[in-house]
Amino acid sequence: MRLFIFSLFAICAFSFSTSFSQSGSPSEAEKLIQKADSLLKDKPDEAIKVANKAIKRFGDEGQTYVDAAAILASAYRGKAEYDSAENFTRQGLKKALKIQDTINIIFFYINSGFDYYFKADYSNALSDFKNSTSFYKAYGFDRDNDKISPLHYAKLLNNIASTYIKTGRHDSSLVYFIKSMKIREENNAPQDMLTVGKLNIGGIYLVIDDYKNGEIWLDKALQSALQQNDSANIQKCYANLGILYKKTGDTTKSIEYSKKSLTICEGLGDHRNQAIVLQNLALLLINQKKYDEAYGYFTKALTENNLINANNSRLHLGLSELFLAQQNYEKAIYHGNLAIKLAKESGDMHVQIENYMYLYKAYKGLGKYSEANNNIEKYLNLKDSITTKENQEFIQKLKTEFETERKENEIIFLKKLNESESIKAKAIQSRQNLIIIVMVLAFALLILLAISYYFKQKKEKELHFTEKKLLEADIQNRKLVRKELELEITFKTKQLTTHALNMMQQNQMISDILEKLKKTSKHVGHDLKMEFKSMIRDINQSQKSEKDWELFKNYFENVNKDFYKKLKDINPNLGTHDYRLAALISLNLNIKETAALLNISPNSVKTARYRLRTRLYIESGEDLYVFLSKL
Repeated sequence: MRLFIFSLFAICAFSFSTSFSQSGSPSEAEKLIQKADSLLKDKPDEAIKVANKAIKRFGDEGQTYVDAAAILASAYRGKAEYDSAENFTRQGLKKALKIQDTINIIFFYINSGFDYYFKADYSNALSDFKNSTSFYKAYGFDRDNDKISPLHYAKLLNNIASTYIKTGRHDSSLVYFIKSMKIREENNAPQDMLTVGKLNIGGIYLVIDDYKNGEIWLDKALQSALQQNDSANIQKCYANLGILYKKTGDTTKSIEYSKKSLTICEGLGDHRNQAIVLQNLALLLINQKKYDEAYGYFTKALTENNLINANNSRLHLGLSELFLAQQNYEKAIYHGNLAIKLAKESGDMHVQIENYMYLYKAYKGLGKYSEANNNIEKYLNLKDSITTKENQEFIQKLKTEFETERKENEIIFLKKLNESESIKAKAIQSRQNLIIIVMVLAFALLILLAISYYFKQKKEKELHFTEKKLLEADIQNRKLVRKELELEITFKTKQLTTHALNMMQQNQMISDILEKLKKTSKHVGHDLKMEFKSMIRDINQSQKSEKDWELFKNYFENVNKDFYKKLKDINPNLGTHDYRLAALISLNLNIKETAALLNISPNSVKTARYRLRTRLYIESGEDLYVFLSKL
């Protein structure tokens, strides 16, 4: 299971610049713009009305239209109405380009990129951010303008870096973060801004697994945060260093820094980051087989997440991993199923795929091969789905790069179209490049589709082979279980029969001895005759002992579960002799053998059998043995 990386990758919107007269009284148009601008922050709806009034009355004036469009775009963006914001941004940009209002061109492009970013259209976002950098460079930084400065340019580079992260191009993101950091250092940026920049760079190095540089930059960020006593950024530095040392195999340091991060989170009351750190610590302790301590951290993490109503799918995934490591398969299955349910709600496919593998292992550990097979099938299907999705994302990434390059080429072409005839040649070359890129993309798409088909076929074969092996194992297991049951029943039946025969032989032998004693007592003296009578009485008494019958009952109930209970359900008034007789009949003993065991005459057995049929409500045509053997 993967650890969470703490990052500060953020994107920042910029304020538009409105131009007012620097000398003399403001015109009527400027008054309307000033009024709209003053209402923008607290009363955006009123600002929209005034700005629209300015456009309606003085829309033919280029600067008035640009300033009003800037205010309208800002107002709608503040109300999260991004389509309207984008509309006025594009219209304002068109006018600003026409009247060559460079400052507003820069900020229209920046905020247009901002609108695209929050609509997840990262291709257009990158294009507009980069267009803004072109005008920034052309305008220059050495102007008396609080909105055009090196630090604002550094913020713009950060926006580009953050957008590249969204497209998965971490290498490009790293380049822009480092450029931004260099400008900030050269222009004496505030210390907190430098801390965030260092943390961003360290976080990117951690993502791309460059642990050496990641440690250098995270340590720089930590020292900077410590100097400012910036608890929030100190916590993030400790947390990321904990993850870094986990990835490099230094578990001791990883736990040390994670616990430092946890202490700060607790002090700040930061439930979200506290839950993340607790989970990371729990995962580290699982690797050290400190399961009780790991369980404690997971429990605390669940408590923190519940305070902010966060999705707990990854925590239950961790608990499933914990109990699987302890071979507590039932609990592993419980938390695994709960994690999958929550992951489906949040759309986290990676949690689902990891859990299906854990469930497969847990069911396999319990010997439930059918359920194990079901989960390994879900695992393979979802893995195939994710592979397909990643291929699609790769293609989209290529398209994004293509779109970005195309739009950059277009803006360069439009800006220099009237400067020289050489631009025409470049345009032709650009179109040729586009054709080549499209052909390369098409070829790449075909290759990816072929690769996807190959892996899909391979996975289907692997799934079929796995299913076959699991089915064979299940069949073999069932055969072994059945054979063991048959052997156990045979053994217990043999015990029961042997015990019954022993009782029969014992009773027969005692009966023979009694018969001889009775005959001998007739030919002896009075004193001996009394002694003989006492012996005969003792023997008769011993024959009534219940010990043999109790042992017989135990053997019988082991082989015939609930036999006596079923008889009692038919007639609760059955006596002890009725139960004994029923048991002997169910063993298919004949009347003579039954009489010997019960120590009564054969005729008495017949009478008892008739009485038992009556008490069990057996119809006259039904065999007593057949009836009892069905119980």
